[in-house]
Amino acid sequence: MTNTSTPINSYLDNVSTPTNYQEPTYKFLVDELFIKLEGANFKQNLGSFSNMTEKKIHIITQFITNFKLHIGHDFFPISKLIFPDKSGRLYFIKDITLARLIIKMYNIPKESEDYQVLFHWKHAFHTTKRFTTDVNNLRDLPLRISRIIANRRQLEFNSDDDKFSISDINDKLDLLNVAKKSHEQIEIMKPLLDKLSIPEVRWFLHILLKKSILTRFEHVLFESWHPQAWELFRICNNLQKTFNYLTDENIVLTPPQLNVQPMYKFRPQLSFKLLQDYSKLINDMSMNIPMDDKFQSLFDKLELKKGEFYMEEKMDGDRMVLHKQGKYFKFYSRRLKDYSFLYGENFEFGSLTKYLNQAFPSKIDSIILDGEMVAWDFKRNAILPFGTLKSSAIQESVRQYTTIDQYEQQSSYPFFLIFDVLHINGMNLTNHPLFFRKNILTQIINPVPHRFEVLPFKIGYTPEEIQNSIKQVISVRSEGIMIKHVQSKYFPGERNPHWIKIKPEYLEKFGENLDLTIIGRIPGIKDAFMCGLKNTSDQSFYSFCTVGNGFTNEEYDKIERITHGKWIKFSKTSQPPPNIIKFGSKKPIEWIHPRDSLVLEIKARSIDNTSEYTYAAGSTLHNLYCRSIRDDKSIHDCCTLEEYQKIKAYYGKDIEKSQFANKKRRKQLQQDSFNGVETKRIKVESDLFKSFQFIIVSDKLNPNGDRITRDELIILVKKYGGTILTSIDNPTYPRLPIIIITEKDLPSCQVYFEKGYDLTRPNWLFECINHQQIIPLEPMFIFKSKNLAKFMSKQDQFGDSFIIHKEIDLSSKLFGLLSDQELRMAKLDFKLDLTELGIEIPKCFLFNDIKCCVVGNGKGVEKLRNRIEKYGGEISEDYLQSSFIIAYQDEDDGSDDRIKSTINDISKSISENVKFDEGSKISKIPNIVTKKFIEVCIERNVIVDADDYKYI
Repeated sequence: MTNTSTPINSYLDNVSTPTNYQEPTYKFLVDELFIKLEGANFKQNLGSFSNMTEKKIHIITQFITNFKLHIGHDFFPISKLIFPDKSGRLYFIKDITLARLIIKMYNIPKESEDYQVLFHWKHAFHTTKRFTTDVNNLRDLPLRISRIIANRRQLEFNSDDDKFSISDINDKLDLLNVAKKSHEQIEIMKPLLDKLSIPEVRWFLHILLKKSILTRFEHVLFESWHPQAWELFRICNNLQKTFNYLTDENIVLTPPQLNVQPMYKFRPQLSFKLLQDYSKLINDMSMNIPMDDKFQSLFDKLELKKGEFYMEEKMDGDRMVLHKQGKYFKFYSRRLKDYSFLYGENFEFGSLTKYLNQAFPSKIDSIILDGEMVAWDFKRNAILPFGTLKSSAIQESVRQYTTIDQYEQQSSYPFFLIFDVLHINGMNLTNHPLFFRKNILTQIINPVPHRFEVLPFKIGYTPEEIQNSIKQVISVRSEGIMIKHVQSKYFPGERNPHWIKIKPEYLEKFGENLDLTIIGRIPGIKDAFMCGLKNTSDQSFYSFCTVGNGFTNEEYDKIERITHGKWIKFSKTSQPPPNIIKFGSKKPIEWIHPRDSLVLEIKARSIDNTSEYTYAAGSTLHNLYCRSIRDDKSIHDCCTLEEYQKIKAYYGKDIEKSQFANKKRRKQLQQDSFNGVETKRIKVESDLFKSFQFIIVSDKLNPNGDRITRDELIILVKKYGGTILTSIDNPTYPRLPIIIITEKDLPSCQVYFEKGYDLTRPNWLFECINHQQIIPLEPMFIFKSKNLAKFMSKQDQFGDSFIIHKEIDLSSKLFGLLSDQELRMAKLDFKLDLTELGIEIPKCFLFNDIKCCVVGNGKGVEKLRNRIEKYGGEISEDYLQSSFIIAYQDEDDGSDDRIKSTINDISKSISENVKFDEGSKISKIPNIVTKKFIEVCIERNVIVDADDYKYI
């Protein structure tokens, strides 16, 4: 073993290119890696392997072995094709752009089916998804394009001389990287697409779209190449440096060589949210960590004491890591996006760096700073909400290139607040205690007011000091505070238990964003995904919630691409092993093994404890939606069942109190509505069912998982003239045929069955209503019958109905049949199920049970109040008891200062009324938002994140 202690940054910058025994071909990559990996997605191709994961790992390791044996050690060129999303190229070609390019490239006529498929690719997504018979093509644009090309290009027989090397493909992609006009892109692509084989075309298009081909097996390839390759890549995120440095398996990197380096991007350290009382937090912060004498000496010199901790304001901005090497800068976000072009790459240009000429002492050559990028409004003398940051930076950058007066109207610009230093002049500081790093930071930074400053901090010691800090951030409507152990070290890409964030808890908002693993799917107009929590004690995933809202078409596309071919139909004979996944009473239509899945960031309004057995976790989330797909997280980084239980315990008292009130209210509404009181008042709009008596036994559960309750079916039948019975022993006169409606084999159903009654599915009711006539009973409508043979003549030889041609959308049909008032009474639980499933609910429920206080005197205030009430909200003058305080101002009435003064007074009052319980849990406070919050909620028909529309 060779043990090298050479500083990794000095070596990486001068690394040489390894030599190959022979030039690898593109065909080799496609045949030996891409096609084989895709084939492993199908169970019938597993061979001697027990599962897909085992086979895929074998394929990858065998590919690396063959590469080293027959080709050599220059893996970087081929890695750019294997990891297209990490190659650093920018083609500006998305799926729609690619589809249009292919239309032009092959002169596809408008009247052709190929044109319709390509030109309307996005628009036809759900139609294709629901009705396609070729499920293997589902949302795979490169596959569809490759088939179209195969039918439209001339048939050519390629000789060995026509084989393209990896260098050839990289050269073409480099040209596309600089080609911005469509005719230039077509000139580069068409000769290549005409000569590549069809499988090669398909995977070239995957690369061009920068789709991750290895998905969850990327780290396997890195570690197959070298055991430390993945570790090295995580701190530099550079394919060339990683593969060109680790060419020999005998090279062993030392811990210092795996530290952060200037100009190489890495993920910053993250914090935990407070889920304990302040006394326990202070006890954790009092833990003493043994130190070297030099650190102990500085600790004493700074007059720090055991038990003290840092308190900083948590800023509402974009987490950013600044790198400086000589006169050059780099800015990387939390998710490794490069913002250097926006904030500046040197002292000459950039919305920020051009102001930093005097910010660093001349002796500082290289430095890495961690901080928060915010937008500073110099007219309001305030930090703006997060959403305004990018536009402020762009306009500040543009200003330096133009003299046009319109850019002088811009009143904000980027402001970098620094809270940590990780590297100085070749010295790594991540292993040094925080107080040491803070001390250096205050000495080396020359502040540029409201452009570049060190974030102020306080020293805390008692729970009262934390409480006072929380009250202060509430009074100024700030994000929260950070509590940091004075001796804490810095762990890139990890969460540090000694960095704790404390944020005010808001009404109508569950204070956590949870990263969850998809374990099930319920197909529909919009797919809904069941997510699970991993139980660390038995390593099984427990079903937890179902989310169908918040997904973009691109996210649906990505989920389909990653999980394609891995879904398993849920049935009695095809269920996940309990040591892998545990479901409650709610089952998905399809399930997926967690190892083949991906991670979603879920935001919700509250925890729901009322459905104890619905999910295996014992509770679920209420009014949830997907904020994003977490590419940077694996299933092992997700929230665990144990972590969730701590969160649930933290919010427990509020949950029990609110849900007890909701349950009591719901029970009263049901009693009032269905115990012979309100049902008598239901207006009969049709005599469709007047010739029948009905016994409604069970709820109706649709194939996509949404539920229509028994009470709702009763309302529906009465509205269409039917008579409701409670038992067969209590018929009405004149005697009418009795129809038993059920789709559950309950004990009472067995009694009816034994007496010769046919048990009819609820579908029959909706088909009759849909056709406005009584539909003859067919096998598809029969749940159970002793006379099933007599119904067989009502269908054809293939089992299809002579009358019914398609399934109807039961939920939307129900909403069309019932009034808003009836839905309000009957659909409280139903609303929750629909929200989870992503099914559109009537907008009259949007702000249901939500109090809003509108502050302002503009001409549109009354109109805004009316809109809130129209969509189910309640207007209140008591801002302390309101969920949302909406600051309303007309742009032209000059009320800005007046509204701001009023909101400041309200914020101060809220701060003064904040209370802390014995466990230091803070009472919840209202969200203070702009009128745009209401507008966007109505537009999207969902309660959006109030953080994005805060009033400053």
